[in-house]
Amino acid sequence: MKRVIQSAINLSTSSPFLVEKIVEEISGLPGLKVADYSSDPDHNRSVVTLIGEEESLEKAVLKIVEIAEKEIDISRHRGEHPRVGAVDVIPFTPWRGVDMGDCKKLAWKVGEKVAERFDVPVYFYGEAALREEHRDLSRIRRGGYELLKEEIDKVPERHPDLGPAKIHPTLGAVVIGARGPLVAFNVNLKTQDLDIAKAIARKLRGETGGLRYVKAIGISLKSKDMVQVSMNLLDFKKSTIYQAFELVKLEAKRWGVEVKGGEIIGLLPLEALVDVAGFYLGIPELSVEQVLEYHLF
Repeated sequence: MKRVIQSAINLSTSSPFLVEKIVEEISGLPGLKVADYSSDPDHNRSVVTLIGEEESLEKAVLKIVEIAEKEIDISRHRGEHPRVGAVDVIPFTPWRGVDMGDCKKLAWKVGEKVAERFDVPVYFYGEAALREEHRDLSRIRRGGYELLKEEIDKVPERHPDLGPAKIHPTLGAVVIGARGPLVAFNVNLKTQDLDIAKAIARKLRGETGGLRYVKAIGISLKSKDMVQVSMNLLDFKKSTIYQAFELVKLEAKRWGVEVKGGEIIGLLPLEALVDVAGFYLGIPELSVEQVLEYHLF
């Protein structure tokens, strides 16, 4: 593959059987690789990470939406993670031989086909946003599926960019965008007090005075009898993984709560891991060029 784009597709399901069915259906597409997939029962959400060329990614997205339309009913979905649709978010990220402009064009092209073929409302976000109020994904998902269903045809800000101003009966809405590399990083806390996780998340969020490029929410992990600070690091170079982790630990200490490890959802850039290693090993100048596998690749 000379041109490589990544897409971490977020699905509103935690069914391993359905996710494996989707992966099986798209794995044979030429010019496409299923790089990773995982599910979480508490979030009731799955992430399927694809890398490939534009044409292959377009075909894969359309197949995924086709399967989701039949297999996922967003009106019955329950989970801790914010969502507005069965195929909730489809981001495109440039990696090799392409730039952000190429990803924006792909987002708009795929959005047009999804809206037309499935008669579903489509929103463009991030670098592909057509309206400033849609640049921030959290503003599109404000209040989740339930509130969007009520406001989509009444509140101008909530009108879709393409498709009908009416929620699809099973798909809900689809959000498609172009963005830089994102790190989905969660930290678990040894307490069942959700208010503590929410308070810590407020301290981390850029919009409430925390780390500028961090989105954070508090989530209950009923299956583990714990709570979680769930984060998206929108720019891991400016708001780093170790900064986010250390701030969670600092705030947890204020509440007398123990941190029970973290987790990465999907894939992350090697540079982000090297940055973490450099911090905890006390080697500020550590670089990806010092990693053997970097040169082998």
